[in-house]
Amino acid sequence: MSSSMKDFLDNFFDLCKEYQQFIPPQKIAENLREYAIRLNE
Repeated sequence: MSSSMKDFLDNFFDLCKEYQQFIPPQKIAENLREYAIRLNE
C-alpha cells in the first residue's frame, strides 16, 4: 500500500470515529465497498 493510500485511510478512519455517532456503520461499510470496487476497476 502506498503511503498516500495509508494516509488517506488513516484520515478516513479518524473521520469515521469522529462521525460514527451521526453515520451508521453499515453506511460507512457501503461507501468503503464502493470505493474498493472503483480501485479495482
